[in-house]
Amino acid sequence: MSCSTGMTYTTGLLLIVNWLLEGRWQEKWQMAKASKLLHAFWVLSLMYVVGLLWTDNLPEGMETVRSMVPLWVAPTIFLTSRPVRGITRTIILGCFVIAVMVVTIIGFVRWLTIPDLPYRDIIPYISHIRFSLICCMAIFIVCSKHSMLTDGRFRTLFVIVRVAFAVWLLFFLLLLRSYTGFVVLAVASLVICLYYRRWKWLALWLTGTALCVLMVWLGCRSYYHLVPMATEPLKEYTEAGRPYYHAQDGFVENGNYVNNYICREELRAGWARRSSVSLDNVSPSGFALEKSLIRYLNALGLPKDSVGVAALTDDQVDEIAQGIANPVYRHGFMPKRMLYVMLFEYESYRCYHAVEGFTMLQRIALWECAWKVFLSQPLIGTGTGDLQDEMHRVFVDEDSPLQEYNKHPHNQYLTLLAMFGVLGFAIVAFFFLRALRKPSSPLMLAWLTMILLSFLTENTLDTLAGIMVCTWFLPFRGMPKTNMKD
Repeated sequence: MSCSTGMTYTTGLLLIVNWLLEGRWQEKWQMAKASKLLHAFWVLSLMYVVGLLWTDNLPEGMETVRSMVPLWVAPTIFLTSRPVRGITRTIILGCFVIAVMVVTIIGFVRWLTIPDLPYRDIIPYISHIRFSLICCMAIFIVCSKHSMLTDGRFRTLFVIVRVAFAVWLLFFLLLLRSYTGFVVLAVASLVICLYYRRWKWLALWLTGTALCVLMVWLGCRSYYHLVPMATEPLKEYTEAGRPYYHAQDGFVENGNYVNNYICREELRAGWARRSSVSLDNVSPSGFALEKSLIRYLNALGLPKDSVGVAALTDDQVDEIAQGIANPVYRHGFMPKRMLYVMLFEYESYRCYHAVEGFTMLQRIALWECAWKVFLSQPLIGTGTGDLQDEMHRVFVDEDSPLQEYNKHPHNQYLTLLAMFGVLGFAIVAFFFLRALRKPSSPLMLAWLTMILLSFLTENTLDTLAGIMVCTWFLPFRGMPKTNMKD
């Protein structure tokens, strides 16, 4: 058990003890009977227990049920306690934002001091995707009037501090390369603007969206604009007289065709003169360094032969030896880097139908697999413990490259549908839709939108951190409607 997990369980235990010692049992019982949202959480938790009746993998099912205990306990405590109001609310939200800022600073220091730290490990002990959701909620809080004290004498100072916090958190989302975080932030902001008719905020949102679209268009244009080498007639031989290999598969990166102008004999000989690192070594991204060298030369518009290798600087040779396959990944502006990664994944799928190791494309393959599992048992599903086994069976039958991976569907809706079928999913959906009501504040609407959107790309409820993200704001359900600045 990690330190953070142990601390989380300890905190949860203290909450339970405090809730038990607090008393007011009759009031708690009345609140439990009246809370339709609490009933929905109880039904969802109970569904995991009922799903054990038809599972074939009972040990895995029992482990899943055990991991769902917080999904029953946390809402029970939060929804049978009085809503947090007044100065207590302000203090708690302020502490939340400060805690997030401290964690981001720790992550930033790790990123600066640990060489080649993967972006997924910038924040230890918690998924970078889960933490990106927390960052999004912190951004919404600092945009809330009640996130900090706003005494008239210090109003300007507080505005500056809040803007600085929001900008820093946006930068950190870039550092995490969190596509999910930016989509959640954009969609939740749009929902708030439309629901509360905040037209000035909507105009700002549209302006920001237009700028983002322009940046994406310019990035795509830069990525696909062909360099002279790609448009000229193909040469058959290198300067040393050895034959080139031209795949002519149309695979584009940085405006050049990756798999044209390759002479592996010269490539390996030239690399051996520049570096002692073998091209057969595997980079941290899971690919042979030879592929990184080919892509790096391609990005620079150089042939993949001895001439191309000789043209590299010593720093570029070191970067390739570290597994960096594109100079944009190290020196490019972060949004451009994220876009180039996404376009490279698209090109890999377009030309070779490759999905392994690619974030978004792999998710699509997992969604398709989970949907097929659902269609095989549409009424009551696989049961609580069989979903991963059934997905593995589908991957094996299709000889998918993902068959060696023990993956969840990365979609909470598909997970519930495949595990409990149409019948179980409909029961859970009925109780949650029954509990929906007009949001008490823009902040609560942002939180609800964020959770529902996260379910599209993640199994948010499958981890303790995800469950806490989904339930931590329940005590603020009674917040006033005038929470956001117009």
